[in-house]
Amino acid sequence: MRLFQIDSFTQEIFKGNPAGVCLVEKALSEDTMQALATEMNLAETAFIEKKGDKYGLRWFTPAREVPLCGHATLASAFVLFEEGIHDAHQPITFETLSGDLIVRKQNDGTLLMDFPRTDPSPYKGSSLIKAKELFGASVVEVLEVPNELIVILDSSESVRNANPSSDIIAELAVNGVMVSGWDDSEEYNFVSRYFAPNLGIKEDPVTGFIHTILSPYWSGKKNQTEFRCYQASARGGELFVTVKENRTLIKGHAVKVFETEINL
Repeated sequence: MRLFQIDSFTQEIFKGNPAGVCLVEKALSEDTMQALATEMNLAETAFIEKKGDKYGLRWFTPAREVPLCGHATLASAFVLFEEGIHDAHQPITFETLSGDLIVRKQNDGTLLMDFPRTDPSPYKGSSLIKAKELFGASVVEVLEVPNELIVILDSSESVRNANPSSDIIAELAVNGVMVSGWDDSEEYNFVSRYFAPNLGIKEDPVTGFIHTILSPYWSGKKNQTEFRCYQASARGGELFVTVKENRTLIKGHAVKVFETEINL
């Protein structure tokens, strides 16, 4: 089985978010996919299986399967296009736990992903005080979507400087906690980070799916639909997002780090 490591949301190797991509030749058990994802020890490892005109796509963190992953979807499409497995002039349709996801290759080399849109709501749980204490006076608003907590901070600088306890983060949400702040520079619109120790990821380098939540939030606050976004992890990465009525379009680059063969 061919196995790739792809860096997503970047044009430089060793930047952005690394994802494993496996081209499944014969059906694999969930235990095998989870074991391989744990062995890879990346934020996500994706498994692609041809299904007629579509491709089945599943994502596993080192700890569990997840219903949606942006950077590993980008990485998967990159492999299919760049390896000549799928015609670069035709969109790819992935069958996933989040429904069909479509990815198109753009003329500038970026990949455009068509994802669901999720609008967060005010947090109603019992950990509001704990969340505010964790991030201090910079907290502007606390929101939620199922299994995720969203903390809005007063600036991109506060986001970059945040150093939350993983133990407390693990108590606040089933999956993870995303933090975001508006960026007043001319380079980006908003900056974010994502902490998910319960998924086996202390901090995810660049996370596509959180932008399906944060972009609709900022769209409502700033009355705009186009965003250039930066995820301020140690590796860093940028995303270009368009907010639609029911969808979120996320665009980014990817690069191949290595390819190998694995016998399973």
